[in-house]
Amino acid sequence: MRTILALLASAGLVGCVGSVDMPTGGGGDVADPTTGDDGNDNGDNPTGADLSAAKALFDTGVYNTVKAKCTGGACHGETESGGTLTLFVANDAAKGWQTAVNYTAFVGNFTNAAPVLTKIDAGHKSLTYTTAEKEKIVAWLSKELELRNGTGPTPPGQDSPSTVVDKLMSQFAGCMKLTDFQAANMAGAWANLQSGDGACKRCHTTGGEGFIANENATAMFDVVSTKKMFWLQYFTVDLITAGVAGAKVIPNTVSFQGVCNRQAPHIGHPTFPCTANAGLTAQKSFYDKTMANITAGGCAPKPLQN
Repeated sequence: MRTILALLASAGLVGCVGSVDMPTGGGGDVADPTTGDDGNDNGDNPTGADLSAAKALFDTGVYNTVKAKCTGGACHGETESGGTLTLFVANDAAKGWQTAVNYTAFVGNFTNAAPVLTKIDAGHKSLTYTTAEKEKIVAWLSKELELRNGTGPTPPGQDSPSTVVDKLMSQFAGCMKLTDFQAANMAGAWANLQSGDGACKRCHTTGGEGFIANENATAMFDVVSTKKMFWLQYFTVDLITAGVAGAKVIPNTVSFQGVCNRQAPHIGHPTFPCTANAGLTAQKSFYDKTMANITAGGCAPKPLQN
């Protein structure tokens, strides 16, 4: 099955899984990268490209690194439990790629803004990575971006897709206003969005599992407007429609599709309305207000924090 992204693909939106019954029928679609299928129909491969070359780079150069550094101690292994619950490291190497690429909290937009890289640069958990390990992660992400978005090599004298994405994200973040956030009802709409296990605020008030939905508009805005990983859950950059030269920020709906449909690796999350709900309405309203601010000018870029 084919998929599509614009940037922040499926996410760390794993709910209070301990109280959720697992669905029957196994752990989701079986990945087949040769057909452009990463195992989840969440729309993160707009070109429908053969992803096997990217998968090979992950399998041979990345999986063992994240397996060694990101598991244990209630961290990111798929069967671990604790406060994080962004379980992007599969126990089975054969499923490692499928699990990893479906966590936005890990891959972000497959650019240099990907949390796997920004967390490394920030010294996450005081872990260190060799230059070779970092280069293999960058090579893998670059191949994912190239294939999924059809960007190809960067022509001489032009900004790379990663640079373009960072600039657009910073511009958008700098034009986000708390008053618009409040007027769009972002906090109330997302915090009180009902799933099969209760409102989103039940698990995500403080940003648990890489997603924040807090009734306090100021508290939620302060996180979404400054923290890259949380911003990426709500917004993304479209590199497809008009190419890299015409790229722009758009509302990220892809990030919610795999979660609301309970596709691997989010099979434990309770379902909720996927295409028409108060949260998506608020998201679009806030997006439109922010884009109007960009058009009007007068707001300075604000780089998002790792």
